[in-house]
Amino acid sequence: MRFYSILSIFLICLNENSAFFIPPSNFEKCGFEDSLGIILCIVPVTSLFEGNINLANMTRARGIRIVDECRNATTCIAQFPCATNVQLDKVFGLLCDAFSYFSTDFAPCQKKILAQMPPCMRKAEKTLLKSDSIDHPCELISKHKPCLESEITNICGEEYWKPLDNTLNKLQKYAQIKCPNLDN
Repeated sequence: MRFYSILSIFLICLNENSAFFIPPSNFEKCGFEDSLGIILCIVPVTSLFEGNINLANMTRARGIRIVDECRNATTCIAQFPCATNVQLDKVFGLLCDAFSYFSTDFAPCQKKILAQMPPCMRKAEKTLLKSDSIDHPCELISKHKPCLESEITNICGEEYWKPLDNTLNKLQKYAQIKCPNLDN
């Protein structure tokens, strides 16, 4: 599995079609000014992903830069009542948390995973690299969470899986999605 490819679960949030996993009907409540303001808040972060950033070549320094921009965007988004009403600020905050984790604490585990790549993680990587073909985030989460949990826990220990699991559970809560067959 390429460096940071698990992070792709969270990067799907940046896909314009997914609207950060927030139901589109919630955004219809936002006025033009809030919508424009929210877009202006997230442009610095999304511009860092122009040209489909290669997560396999992500450096710690680039990860930290993205985290900094992400935190700035989260603070900016929180100024708009509409964003807080639909919990976009919380979903975006989860993206920041995921980048922070993968840029720092998860690195030792990533090295171990690369050294002994389990087959199911190779399959997950192929799916993650084609994330634009995923219709709903639950499709991705439900399909690959059991593999990721098992392999990360077996290879690196539960302490490396728990932050990811907590983030996935919060993502479902804040985005108001319920993925079937997952223990939350």
